[in-house]
Amino acid sequence: MARAMMMRLAAGAAFGLALVGAQQGRADEITLFHDKPFYQTGWDHLAQAAKAVGIDLKTSAYATDQYQAFIQTGLQSGEAPALFTWWNGTKLNEIVETGQIAPLDELWEKKIAGGEYDPSSADPFKVNGKIYAVPDGLNRWVVLYNKKMFAQVGIEPPTTWDELMADCDKLKKANITPFNATIQEGWRGFIWFEELMIRTNPDAYAQLNAGKLKYTDPAVQKAFKIWGDLYAKGYFTDPASQEEPLDFARGKAAMYLIGDWAINLVAKGGMKPGEDFDAFIMPNVEANLPHTVIVEAAPILVSAAGAKNPDVQKFIEWYMSPEAQNAWAEDPGLFAGNKKAKAPNPIVEHISKLAADGKYQPITRYWEASPSDIVLPAVEELNRFMTNPTPEQANTAMANIEKTAAAYWMKKK
Repeated sequence: MARAMMMRLAAGAAFGLALVGAQQGRADEITLFHDKPFYQTGWDHLAQAAKAVGIDLKTSAYATDQYQAFIQTGLQSGEAPALFTWWNGTKLNEIVETGQIAPLDELWEKKIAGGEYDPSSADPFKVNGKIYAVPDGLNRWVVLYNKKMFAQVGIEPPTTWDELMADCDKLKKANITPFNATIQEGWRGFIWFEELMIRTNPDAYAQLNAGKLKYTDPAVQKAFKIWGDLYAKGYFTDPASQEEPLDFARGKAAMYLIGDWAINLVAKGGMKPGEDFDAFIMPNVEANLPHTVIVEAAPILVSAAGAKNPDVQKFIEWYMSPEAQNAWAEDPGLFAGNKKAKAPNPIVEHISKLAADGKYQPITRYWEASPSDIVLPAVEELNRFMTNPTPEQANTAMANIEKTAAAYWMKKK
């Protein structure tokens, strides 16, 4: 769950987090380090399944801030752990530049040739043409919708932007708020910004993340204008709520733009995936644009030293099997790319088919696509806009983000 700020809230003490060495305790034991203790049941299932095939897997959880420092220290000393989770996009590029991460192209070639993975599943993990990770999640960002509310006003999942806007109008007239969206945990401000950018001008989105477009340019202004108009029409819930997934489960809104990792969180609020709610991929504002979907790809990396360990090699190949994916993904409700694995829930199965049938191309999430030095202050500005969605605040946000971005890219010249 692209989710870095949320991860910082994970209680380290509950999982025995201690900054000890990164190396495995015994020669026949391997350890996978991560900062996702909220997936602990999944990690436990994975370890149990690994034991059944002769792999002694341990997992070690850190709170995110500690984790980043731990991995960076290991890299600086030349002793990175053999197996660890990370982020894709710019963050993956930076860590590959150290020369301490093993490419996994041969493994991917084998798995793709065997029909287990689409070639596109590897795209988020490529740096300079080589593949450097396997996925612990390939989370598409979709619109969850309340099936009862849709039936109440007589609407179906939209396939065009005009249909979506007409649906919103019908929902609003029935006193149902169309969209659930908050600034919970401080990181969510970018969600609608990135979505409106790719639905209006995906090329501009790519240029923005590469420092080739200003945040004050017309393409960005257009996204803010649409966003502000949606707020003016009353299409969003109160952004201040700190219970976003539960708000949707409680019926605060009919739709919820979020990563599909949130399906289980909504289910824990009492809604059954596929029965009470389902999902669709947001349609483009501009109808002639290609089919795209934001994908939050969470990688598991193998260090160059770890790749020489036969036990690590055995694990990483087994991990990409349907059996391993079934063990890992069920409780978190995550899709990790293996087409022969069971879908963790009916909605992920449905979205996977939609994406395949429509040949949707993945686009990297803003959190990973743009440099962190820009993303973090940008999210604060986007959060402010959500709490005060006026044209004046939009202009302030664009100007402030551009000031940050210009300073960053100037240093890179």
